Amino acid sequence: MKFQFNVGNDLGNSEQDIYVDGKLVQQPNVFSIAGQIPWVDDDTDVVKNLKNIYDNLAVSIVATAGVPTGLYLIGKHALKTNGENVTNLYVKGNNSKANQTVPYVNTLGVIAARAVEKANEQGELPNEISVDVDMATALPVKQHTPSNIQTLQSNFLNGTHNITVHLGLTKKVLVKINFIYVHVLQEGSPAVFSLQMNSSGAWRTAGYEGNNNETTPIFLEFGNTYSIENIDGSYFDGKNILHLDCGDGTTDTPFTRGDSVDKDFGSGVNHGVGHAIDPATNDLLALAPHAFNSVSRQQYSEILKSQFTSRKHKFLNEALQAFGPHIDNQVAQIMKHVSDQTLIIGTNDIDIIVVYGGGSILMKDKLYPKLKELADRLRIQLLYVPKEYAITLNAEGLDFFVKSPIYAALKEANMNTVKGIKTNTKNSNKEVAATNE
Repeated sequence: MKFQFNVGNDLGNSEQDIYVDGKLVQQPNVFSIAGQIPWVDDDTDVVKNLKNIYDNLAVSIVATAGVPTGLYLIGKHALKTNGENVTNLYVKGNNSKANQTVPYVNTLGVIAARAVEKANEQGELPNEISVDVDMATALPVKQHTPSNIQTLQSNFLNGTHNITVHLGLTKKVLVKINFIYVHVLQEGSPAVFSLQMNSSGAWRTAGYEGNNNETTPIFLEFGNTYSIENIDGSYFDGKNILHLDCGDGTTDTPFTRGDSVDKDFGSGVNHGVGHAIDPATNDLLALAPHAFNSVSRQQYSEILKSQFTSRKHKFLNEALQAFGPHIDNQVAQIMKHVSDQTLIIGTNDIDIIVVYGGGSILMKDKLYPKLKELADRLRIQLLYVPKEYAITLNAEGLDFFVKSPIYAALKEANMNTVKGIKTNTKNSNKEVAATNE
């Protein structure tokens, strides 16, 4: 059995949001190494694991993409099995995602799981599946260097990756993954596409999948704030946008003119929710000494996120109390950077500040009022993307991009370059924007 997958891969510090063959998979971006297969039989485990394959993901990887040979538990399975004893992306210092193991283990594992899931949906469960992959991913502004791009591309493109998905004690499927082409954008820039268009290529009004029945349309608050009626994605076409892509470890601030990224002003800072959670952890353990032995960054993040659910964590108040002073420090540093960027770019050149990313949700109470005050003073509009859309905006843009004529043109140019064939491809404005990434 053979598949061809398009993959839009947002490698977040806390969460991986990845579109594989049109399906969005959201996982904590962690893994743990296991000593043995975690399943005890085939009769019950195979059925359970096929039904919830991403929640119970265990794969064997044979020395590929810079990943040591081993058995890996991925995402939710790793977190629920090993708690704080997981490997995640290191957010401090200048450690590039391209040089860490997590992006390769988790990307290969999720793609392999999707192949098994799709085969099962088609009524088959072969012993072996082959998958050809076209993928778009992104690196933070400060990490988007030629050497990091080359590392990320070459680790995926260097040969076939053999991933065994374990469904039971003996039942397993070997998935052979071959990346045809990988394009690495600058983090933040994919949102240019997903702000404007849905997955069908129509102007966006709500969900990326074209479902307009959400309780909170993506532009509702923005339209009400600035008295813009019947707003859709076309409003952002041609606008100059200062982006705040708020992650765990970084807040990236690319600047786009229309669809083109202006690399003269692309910047970012190593500040975000993760930098607040790390020091807050000890404070939480002191506030609730009998509730936890230890807490990982992802576990702390899940506690904080529970405030937006119907089932709030029992120690949410203590987590928020410990988190508060440290996120204040992060917001202060982010605001200083944004203020500097508006002066460097020039306030007359900025139409809209757009804020999104997983970190933006947990920072909104602190960050939004300060940004709104700054934006009003500078006569710049502010779109603070609602929490329902903030996390997946980059993944949606990457999914849109990898399926677009832009990606196809870049892929063709790359293939021709490899073959030593020179071509004169006339790019559209969007193609030029993507090429400049």
